[in-house]
Amino acid sequence: MQTFDSFASQYDKWFETCLGKYVLDTEMELTLKLAEPQKGDKVLDIGVGTGIFASALMKYGAEITGIDVSEKMLEISKSKGINNVFIGNAESLDFPDDSFDLVISITALEFIKNPDKAISEMVRVCKKGGRVVVGTLGSESCWASRRMKAKGKDPNSVFRDARFYSLDELKQMAEKTGYKAIVKGAVFAPPHNNAFNVLLGKAIEKICQAVIPSKGAFIIFRIDKI
Repeated sequence: MQTFDSFASQYDKWFETCLGKYVLDTEMELTLKLAEPQKGDKVLDIGVGTGIFASALMKYGAEITGIDVSEKMLEISKSKGINNVFIGNAESLDFPDDSFDLVISITALEFIKNPDKAISEMVRVCKKGGRVVVGTLGSESCWASRRMKAKGKDPNSVFRDARFYSLDELKQMAEKTGYKAIVKGAVFAPPHNNAFNVLLGKAIEKICQAVIPSKGAFIIFRIDKI
């Protein structure tokens, strides 16, 4: 997709900033905790992007298959040694039922036109006894307000067609599949890239995850397919 192709080469650089590293570390910790990757797991990463989360899963000995809408993003994934990646549609996955031990999708759902269909497809291709883990950008954080303003000013913003979801909305979508969902929130520092702000975020992160998860900039759920 052209929108994502245009900033693919810059995508990873943001996570090297002070704020970006905090965000990635926080999202990664919670994602891996919910995903519980195991050696030998067959994993489908939907919206694999530049392979940030796929690379982390590979360290556990997981076998990664990734799809994305951006050819440029996939090229970067391949440069990191994630070779089994290709253009794909989350709403119509080209895999048989019960194909993967873990299906993961991080910050892709907000860009999918029919999220209910995409989640249904994720559950379909997940094996019985497997896990579906989906993280997205939360709608009730100050980050969402900033992104909405940005896309209003810039018609080429990557967020121009994005929809942000609340914790309750994400839980409802997940449980339409017929399975119970565990839903968590993370990233509570304001979107200001400076050392003090990051220290503040680290200080309040665990408390806010426990007390006000719905206010997280990152909302994530896990479904166990039983």
